[in-house]
Amino acid sequence: MKLTLQWRITILTAIVLIICSAALTAFSILNAQRTLIPLINGSISITKADDNSGDLVIQGMDDNRIENGVTPLRTAKRDFDLKSIMFFLALTTVGTGLVYFVSGKALRPLKDLSKQVTEIDERDLSQRLTESLSHDEVSSLTKSFNQALERLEEAFNRQKRFSASAAHELKTPLATMKAGIQVLRIDKSTTLDEYKENAHIMEASVDRLAQIVNDLLILASPNEEADELKEEVYLDAMFETIFDELSPIYEHCGITYNIECDAISFYGNAALLYRAFFNLIENSYKYNRDKGSIAVRGSKINKCVRIDIEDIGIGIPAEHLPFIFDAFYRVDSSRSRKIAGSGLGLSIVKTIIERHGGTISASSENVKGTKISIQLPQ
Repeated sequence: MKLTLQWRITILTAIVLIICSAALTAFSILNAQRTLIPLINGSISITKADDNSGDLVIQGMDDNRIENGVTPLRTAKRDFDLKSIMFFLALTTVGTGLVYFVSGKALRPLKDLSKQVTEIDERDLSQRLTESLSHDEVSSLTKSFNQALERLEEAFNRQKRFSASAAHELKTPLATMKAGIQVLRIDKSTTLDEYKENAHIMEASVDRLAQIVNDLLILASPNEEADELKEEVYLDAMFETIFDELSPIYEHCGITYNIECDAISFYGNAALLYRAFFNLIENSYKYNRDKGSIAVRGSKINKCVRIDIEDIGIGIPAEHLPFIFDAFYRVDSSRSRKIAGSGLGLSIVKTIIERHGGTISASSENVKGTKISIQLPQ
């Protein structure tokens, strides 16, 4: 049988009440015995009558009589014991009832809270529990539950945005491939050059799909074997390689760069870290201004390696900063569409950095530039 919390509190309190009342009653009875019995024995004396009749006379009683073989004092003691036991039973019964009533009143906020919780639908997490004005445990529990609901709602909304964005990113190259195939099938006079052109478009679409899938796999598998994180990585050499790869692509923009890492090295997965920092440097190029600059600074702080990547580009509005590491998030969709990418770059960077036990943060001023700060254990 499953008991409610109210009944459990009542039963436990009743047990404590019975024990205390029984102890008090037993103490009263024993005390009465130790006090009254000597009085009974000391108040009665038996002597011979003065008339030489040989009769016994009982002295010390008010009326010098014994009724039914029991003195009035023994009768009083018996009545005292009986009344004590009756009072014990009555007190226990009334006390248990009061405990049940009072505990019901005390637990009413919990019952109301439980009712509100059952009314929350998983399809709509915007509902919140009514917080009481009292600063008690129930109020604290209500606030904690509302905070949990806020986090769940945010996670669900993020998941919905992720699913919608992923579907959109996958849909675009698939639609391009399908359109090319339909054109080839409808036009019976298609030339070889047209076949080659469509094949080139399809290959680009397949490459884009493969890139998106690979990025999603990185995001979906945040755990990495410890053995894969033990390669020694030199920051200056890694950044020199990245800039050597990207500089020719953006040479027409006239962007300069500066690396200040002082031969700093640490252990990690070289391939993943290269991918992460490549994405960050590429973003610094993409969202920079003509004849802008990129500065990379490395330093050691409290057994950690700190890397700052700063540009003087178009910057990020303050309201968008908390979301830039979310998958598929774009600060400005119209602007971002002009720049190639799937919106997974910064999300992958964060995943890789956290996989190495590090942290990443961003600060920016709109139209003034962006600074990305990373800390990794050495």
